[in-house]
Amino acid sequence: MTSIAALLLPFALLQAAETAPTTASSHVQQRFAQCVALIDSDAARAYEEGMAWAAEAQSVYAYRCAAMALVAQDRHDEGARRLDSLGMALNPVDTGLRAELFSQAGNAWLLAREPSRARASFTRAIAIMEADPTQLPDLLIDRSRAYAMEADWRHAEEDLSRVLDLRASDPLALRLRAAARMQQRAWDLAEADAQAAVTAEPGNVDNYLILGHVRESRRLGEPVMIQ
Repeated sequence: MTSIAALLLPFALLQAAETAPTTASSHVQQRFAQCVALIDSDAARAYEEGMAWAAEAQSVYAYRCAAMALVAQDRHDEGARRLDSLGMALNPVDTGLRAELFSQAGNAWLLAREPSRARASFTRAIAIMEADPTQLPDLLIDRSRAYAMEADWRHAEEDLSRVLDLRASDPLALRLRAAARMQQRAWDLAEADAQAAVTAEPGNVDNYLILGHVRESRRLGEPVMIQ
C-alpha cells in the first residue's frame, strides 16, 4: 500500500490547543488554558491535573484537557474515545464545542491509525456544522485524510472538491486533491491541481513535490510511492 496517506496526515493533529473556550467563564477559560499549556512540558502531570479538576468540578473542559493529555502521551485510542464520549454527552445545542470535540477525536483516531473511526468522528462534526459553511472546509480536509488512509481516493477527492467549492484556490486542498487524483491515475486533473497549488502558494516546497510526483507518475504509468 502506498504511503501517500502519510502525506495527507496532518503534522499537528492536536487541534484547539492554543485557545481557551470562549463560551466558558473566565475562571474556566484560565484553568483550561493552563492545563493545555502544561501538556507540552509534562503531559502526564497535565492528565493528573485535568482529572483532579474533573473530580472537583465535573467540568467538560477538565475532561477535555485530560483526554488531550492522553493523546500527547501517545495513548491515542484512549484519548480519542474520551473525546468522542464528551461530544456525545454534551447538550446538542452546544454545537461549536461538540464539533471541536469530534474533530479532536477524529485526529486522535488518525494518530491511532484507525481511519474508519476517524471518519465517523469527522462525519459527526461535519453534520453538526452543515449550517455554517465557514466551518466546513477544515473538517472536510480532515475527513479526506481518513479516506486517504483507507485508500478510498474517490471519497477523499469528493471531500476536497467540496472544500474548493467553499474556499476556492485553497493550496492544501489543491495539493491533497492532486494526490488523490494521482492515485486514481487521473493525470491531467492531478497535474492541474498541483500546478494550481504552486500558483496559489509558490513558497511552499510541498506543492512542487506533489507536482513532481504527479509528473513522474504520468511518465511511469502508475502512481509513485510518496515517502
